[in-house]
Amino acid sequence: MLFISSYDFYALLTEIYILNSVCVLLIYGVILNTSLKRGTPVLDHNIGGFAIQTVIISLWLTFLSNTPHMISWNALLCHDFLSYGLKNVILATALFWIFIVFSYNKAEKINFYEYWIISILAIVAMLFISNSLDFLVMYLAIEFQSIAFYILASFKRTSEFSTEAGLKYFVLGAFSSALLLLGISLLYGTTGLTNFGDLSKFFWGITSTKSCVINATLLGIVLIEAALFFKISAAPFHMWSPDVYEGAPTNVTSFFGILPKLALVGLMFRIFYLCCAEIIYMLNFTLVICAFLSMLIGTFGALAQAKWKRFIAYSTISHVGFILAGFSTSEFTGAFGSMFYILIYTLTSLAIFSIVLSFRNISYPTTYQSRYLGDVTGLVKVNPMLSASLVGILFSMAGIPPFPGFFAKAFVLLALLQEKLRGLAILAIILSCISCFYYIRLIQTMYFTNAKVIAIFCPIEKEKSIVISLTMLLLVTTFLKIDLISNFVQSMLFL
Repeated sequence: MLFISSYDFYALLTEIYILNSVCVLLIYGVILNTSLKRGTPVLDHNIGGFAIQTVIISLWLTFLSNTPHMISWNALLCHDFLSYGLKNVILATALFWIFIVFSYNKAEKINFYEYWIISILAIVAMLFISNSLDFLVMYLAIEFQSIAFYILASFKRTSEFSTEAGLKYFVLGAFSSALLLLGISLLYGTTGLTNFGDLSKFFWGITSTKSCVINATLLGIVLIEAALFFKISAAPFHMWSPDVYEGAPTNVTSFFGILPKLALVGLMFRIFYLCCAEIIYMLNFTLVICAFLSMLIGTFGALAQAKWKRFIAYSTISHVGFILAGFSTSEFTGAFGSMFYILIYTLTSLAIFSIVLSFRNISYPTTYQSRYLGDVTGLVKVNPMLSASLVGILFSMAGIPPFPGFFAKAFVLLALLQEKLRGLAILAIILSCISCFYYIRLIQTMYFTNAKVIAIFCPIEKEKSIVISLTMLLLVTTFLKIDLISNFVQSMLFL
């Protein structure tokens, strides 16, 4: 019997508010959509403003809901320090993301108010993923998020590239969803359980059970792993990422690159270290292999790229490899390194996309979004402050001290050495050194390459300037006071 109390609703106060706001905005958009005076593009601008207001109030509600560990909705959801921290970071990042894509929508004439509504629904799905304490809720939340992503990838209906990206993402995403459902079904058929807490108790004595039960359970978890690795674009399940990143509109690509991995990495920590804590050592091989392949494919794939979005896609795959390397240690030191890494990755991704969206070439009488890495040739002569900001971000992504990206990689590598995974640590260091080449090559293009023609970009909008300034300030603050993020991560992981 399902018993629901007022505390259950309190745990989902943010999600309930956002869903109610979405319903109001949808009715508002439908009523005014056909108006000659208040229809598009005025309506799109209004809905975007309401989306900012919704996210700000949601962030405020989440920040004030700092309660002790609470399990709600018949143990389907939980409200703990991990979900509290993840939800605050997701909503704060979403607020910054809306600021940087606002002007892009106006310039590209994406005058569809549904864009903001679908984006907010995807954010709600991420919040549910952060709260998940049961495989059924996890599956529904991930599919909720995926459906929104399929629509967003193909949102630019006049572009065949966007349509192709959406179709490819849908087909491959459906295959990964089937793997996820098969893994959950196999796990349920073997154990009769889907709740993380119940499975954790079951795994305490699994070594004394029959080998067929152990093998079926491990197979189910490996299938769930594969589906989650697809969602975070880890090799060898990365094949969709470069094509979808390239084909989708740049504002959607920034959404894919910045936000979803936060919730999914938090979910992976909950599964590996809370649900499967007793058998995670049996899964080390798969994590090590995927971590190595992600770093290898991401590093060498980025070397051959000439376009911004494919370059960022392969760079993301390489960073995901470091996150998985931290999880492969099976210890909380590695999990701490992975969670610290995903926070720094989110910050640098937000910064790099805010700069990439600022590269809008002027071709009188129109403007167009820059697509190629070579467009930054001689940028220091046109905008020295922007080029200096990009240098700091690239150094952080490369892991060059004293930028925070260095500390993120150092925590993961120290955890690997602590757990005697020296081979993976050495390979990670070598591949990280190789990856420095394509980051420094961009800096060389900006500062030391002479070009006969230098691209002239549109002036940066106030919203993007604010986001770039804040992200650079956070990067510098993290360097000066590294314990600000490390203490936050420790509080999320109950350390």
